[in-house]
Amino acid sequence: MSYCLNPNCPQPQNDDRFQFCQSCGARLLLKDSYLAIAPIGEGGMGRTFRAINRAKFDQPCAIKQLMLQYQAGSHRQKAIELFNREAAQLQSLGKHPQIPELIAYFEQENSLYLVQELIEGRNLLDEMKEQGAFDEAKIRELLLDLLPVLQFIHERGTIHRDIKPENIIRRRSPLTPEGWQLVLVDFGASKVVTSATVSKTGTFIGSAEYTAPEQLRGKATFASDIYSLGATCIHLLTGTSPFDLYNDIEDRWIWRQYLKEPVSESLGNILDRMLAKPTSNRFESAGIILDILNNKSSISSLVVTKKSSDDDKIAPVGNYSKLKELLETGNWLEADRETSAIILKLTGKDKIREIARKDIEILSCADLYELDRMWDYYSNHKFGFSVQKEIWQGLGGVLFYDSRNYWKFAETYIKFAERTGWAKKSWFSESSWLKYKDLNFSIDAPRGHLPATFHWHGHEVMDALFLRIKVCGY
Repeated sequence: MSYCLNPNCPQPQNDDRFQFCQSCGARLLLKDSYLAIAPIGEGGMGRTFRAINRAKFDQPCAIKQLMLQYQAGSHRQKAIELFNREAAQLQSLGKHPQIPELIAYFEQENSLYLVQELIEGRNLLDEMKEQGAFDEAKIRELLLDLLPVLQFIHERGTIHRDIKPENIIRRRSPLTPEGWQLVLVDFGASKVVTSATVSKTGTFIGSAEYTAPEQLRGKATFASDIYSLGATCIHLLTGTSPFDLYNDIEDRWIWRQYLKEPVSESLGNILDRMLAKPTSNRFESAGIILDILNNKSSISSLVVTKKSSDDDKIAPVGNYSKLKELLETGNWLEADRETSAIILKLTGKDKIREIARKDIEILSCADLYELDRMWDYYSNHKFGFSVQKEIWQGLGGVLFYDSRNYWKFAETYIKFAERTGWAKKSWFSESSWLKYKDLNFSIDAPRGHLPATFHWHGHEVMDALFLRIKVCGY
């Protein structure tokens, strides 16, 4: 059987021996080569058909049709632009086993046609709906299979801009040990980065629930694709839309709360960094994530590469096994005391009150990151130095202390202490600072309440700590 591509045809099904539609008379063979067999999809821009290439021994292919007669005004121009872009991108990327190969592109009878390799299989959204949420093993397989594709297109200056479960298809492949491979499809939203476009604001393109903040503002980067892949992973892990995995009130991801099964600390940290709001806090490339997954590198070592001095380019020197055990068991009080003990050892001090701004400024980034990472992970992003830094900046606190603005810093610090629960605000008097023994050493404490290492220490040291975190690159 064949299928007529005239959108107004009342009976498009035809016997494949005919060259013209028996219902409307339209030519069935495109460019004397491509014959549509059956529709497989339809969207706002057009339709997609399963087809065969008669010029290549009836080789299976896919035909995308953009019906120009149904596009008007600016929508017509934008549709043509996106259609042209997909053809140009597929052409420029050349052949890759996990990207559809462009076969032909042309206009015929008031429609644009793109003929490409037929990718047969299920997209990951359908797979999740049928089989349930992915486990950690499947997410790791997804990352290991798809990250090289991202690396390939990024090295050729292309940003996909629409990575989501529907655009990732699992197909059978005799060339892989697993017997399948993932294919990244739909390059209609992709963009080529050049020196002329890198700083230019464009229009928002993509699917909002998977789209990075900067892409929503028309400033897509290679890191935007990494964010979208991270959002895809947490959707597949939880079975829940990324829209519902973010707490807008607290401005943080809460995807772990929706997990059917817990994931390892290492995978959780990778996904968190892929989903970081600032692009500077995300991975710089898909290749870096691959190295971590293949145990060729670690997240801590990546932070070290961002140090500002050679003295900092060392591995963590602290012993974190005891802290890890305390945090795993939810012993928040002893974990807080262990954190203070580690910081005292790192700074060479006997008492926390002896630590000065200059001591914070020389803390190893690798150790500081390790401390913060562990608190952040085991509290599900409720505790940690970076959480405290986020709260500080949210209250208007800056990261460069200036003694001339002492009272402004002091005022911000009081607000910070009230927000984190270190001080209690009273309507009849000034805020009263809680003693260490009166702090709340439980997961129910206010966000940023722990670690309380520098509780009572003053804003000069806290500001130095937050600045050090920024310098360390996270």
